Amino acid sequence: MKKETYTLYLNSQTATNRIGTTKNKYQYYINWNAVLPKPENINQKYLVRFSFTSLAQASLIAEVYSLNIDFGGSNMYEQTNSKSTYLGYLYPLANYSSGAAGTYTTYSYSIAKSTDNVPVSIEYPNNSLITVNLVNINNASGTTFTNDYILTLEFTLI
Repeated sequence: MKKETYTLYLNSQTATNRIGTTKNKYQYYINWNAVLPKPENINQKYLVRFSFTSLAQASLIAEVYSLNIDFGGSNMYEQTNSKSTYLGYLYPLANYSSGAAGTYTTYSYSIAKSTDNVPVSIEYPNNSLITVNLVNINNASGTTFTNDYILTLEFTLI
């Protein structure tokens, strides 16, 4: 039997519920009653998977980011059963376009498919404000995430 799955789409460019100006640490106001049914059991948990795609940029070719979400104080658990805000990694995907006289331009995207990372477990969110934090794990470059993105969160009842 397939379990119920609920989807939340966050578009950093057009979101009317977005708060802040720093793309690597936007906050979003979420009306959870419109996304997830109110659980009868206060201990209801969900498996959370995500997919992510950013706009193309030439400088992302070697950058790997971690995606962290603070669900407003709700407990989120990794596979080790430790509390966390970590959802998974985003990796660069290169795209080459040909230019004049046989030259090529490299553009890349930060991306993650829903099957690229292990799902995490979360309790029903208890706060309407969530924070999406994108952290560059390639510390040597010091690059901060500056692209717009689409983040899709899938919540499956456990």
